[in-house]
Amino acid sequence: MQDIQHKKRVLFVVNPKSGTRSKKNISQLIKDNVPLEYFDYQISFTKARAHATELAAQAAASGVEYIMAVGGDGTMNEVARSLLYTESTLGIIPIGSGNGLARDLTIPLDLMNAIRLLVEGRTTTIDSCTMNGLPFFCTAGVGFDAHVGHLFAQQKTRGFQTYVQTTLWEYTMYQPEWYKLTIGNEVVEKQAFLVSFANAAQYGNNAYIAPQASIDDGLLDICLMRPFPTVQAMNLGIKLFNKTLHASTYMETWKAAGATLERKAPGPVHVDGEPHQLGEVLTVAIKPGSLKVLVP
Repeated sequence: MQDIQHKKRVLFVVNPKSGTRSKKNISQLIKDNVPLEYFDYQISFTKARAHATELAAQAAASGVEYIMAVGGDGTMNEVARSLLYTESTLGIIPIGSGNGLARDLTIPLDLMNAIRLLVEGRTTTIDSCTMNGLPFFCTAGVGFDAHVGHLFAQQKTRGFQTYVQTTLWEYTMYQPEWYKLTIGNEVVEKQAFLVSFANAAQYGNNAYIAPQASIDDGLLDICLMRPFPTVQAMNLGIKLFNKTLHASTYMETWKAAGATLERKAPGPVHVDGEPHQLGEVLTVAIKPGSLKVLVP
């Protein structure tokens, strides 16, 4: 419960294009569930990519205590990257397609209950990561998931159904690549269907790429999935959702504070589900205890 003697400042950063749910009533929902005896709040709607980063940076610099990302993992990422090592706390109101970080932190997907965490929640500290300097908080990677993420971002409709349709269509044509993965003194050179660097356990939508990952242990779970026969695809899909993928004979996992990945050519990567194009060498590192987050 917040101290009634001192009003905390809150900024809601709303991405009106995130996810599939309507944002028409979000302002009223905030008004109805933020007690004014505890908080002074403002609502800002983003107008372009990276606008959320700018809004969050300005708020953190002026000492705003809570900055609430209203959107999906992309919006969360844009806000959170401005809050690293600051006194501001990230809040998440999940209205995206996957909501990976919200799910990992058990933040309610019900918007009213997520807003109510301002009163009923607590602040914890989690790790963040970088891939070639790009911050991420859930997962980043290369291979099939990055390929699908790149195509998904180009679709006219969003949501889980569109993602599944894109995945199934592309699977039949995708060709795994060769990678050189350096983790400390260990060097692994293999063909891989995907390589994922997981700070959190899941991509989103309860798809657990790294079921044993912990978001506050100071370590990444580095997951390499080797190419597999088509007859194994459904079984691996089931394992992805029932938290047993790490036990598959096609999956290798390491825990480390960082790694370097080399590939034959520049290409797509995903960073918290958002597509980027990066070079042949990818350097991934963790920043322990770098972000304050509001959780149940």
